[in-house]
Amino acid sequence: MSIRLKPIDIQNMVFPKKKFGGLDEAAVKDFLNTVTRDYEALERDHRKASEELKLVRDKLGENASLEHALKDALLSAQKATGQIRHQAQRESVLMLKESELKAEKMLDDARLELKALTDDIRSYKAIKRKLRTDLQILIQSYSDLLNEEPDKAK
Repeated sequence: MSIRLKPIDIQNMVFPKKKFGGLDEAAVKDFLNTVTRDYEALERDHRKASEELKLVRDKLGENASLEHALKDALLSAQKATGQIRHQAQRESVLMLKESELKAEKMLDDARLELKALTDDIRSYKAIKRKLRTDLQILIQSYSDLLNEEPDKAK
């Protein structure tokens, strides 16, 4: 592995001259071979870096798509949560109203039953009074009969 040429090395390159003028052809060819090798290495590095950059950009694009999909999913989940919450609130209000109606009906039924029981109690009290009165009259009449018999026996 040779040391790569720097731009300043190329710019400052001085070729040896031949005795009869001109440049040393072997030195020029050797230099051109070095420049060619370094240029080819740079092209390989550039190609590799370009491929890696493309992979990174592709991955970045995938990540952006994934991020977008996640954001959409999050928004959908938030929307669904809001809808579920709203539906639950509506259902709880309906259940509460239904419970109130049932409680009101139970109260009405209890009032009707209380009225019927109160009416029955009044009726039984009236019957009791009548029976008491009838019993008192009966006792009084037996008492009168008992009281009369001893008088008649005399």
